[in-house]
Formats: sequence, C-alpha cells, structure tokens
Amino acid sequence: MNKWEYYMNLPYNKIIQEIHDESGHYFYGRILELDGCQSTGDTLEEFNANLIEAMGGHIEVMLENEMEIHIAAYKHTKFSNIPLEIPHI
Repeated sequence: MNKWEYYMNLPYNKIIQEIHDESGHYFYGRILELDGCQSTGDTLEEFNANLIEAMGGHIEVMLENEMEIHIAAYKHTKFSNIPLEIPHI
C-alpha cells in the first residue's frame, strides 16, 4: 500500500449539509481533518463521489508538496442539521 492509498483509507470525518437556497437544492460537505477539502453534489451519491475525488486530489497535492496530512481526529463522529437552540438572555 502506498502513502496515497494509506491516507485515502483513513476514517476521516465528513461534515455534510443539505442546502436549500436561491441556487436550488444540493449537498455541500467537507473533510474535517483536511483543511480546504470540500465538494458539492445534487444527490448524496453524487456528493460522496465528488468528495472522494476531491479528497484524492487534495491528498495527492499534499504528498507532492511534502505537507503534513492530518489523520482522523474523532472516529465515527456524526453531525446533523439539527439547529442548536440559543437561550434568550
């Protein structure tokens, strides 16, 4: 297994948001540990494929430039679109 395959197989955390705005409906997300690694897609399947492709390119560039690649900070963390309630003071 080469370095690229090693990093691609780590359990990175994805943050995914379902967006409904003036441009339409789509999914946006990023890899928490890889600053700047993000993507979008019209469906979850398209989003996941696009994010994996973005992650592959991101890791490739980081390896080529001998940059530090962070590993997963929190394994199996799940995030959701549940709004946080802000207490009224």
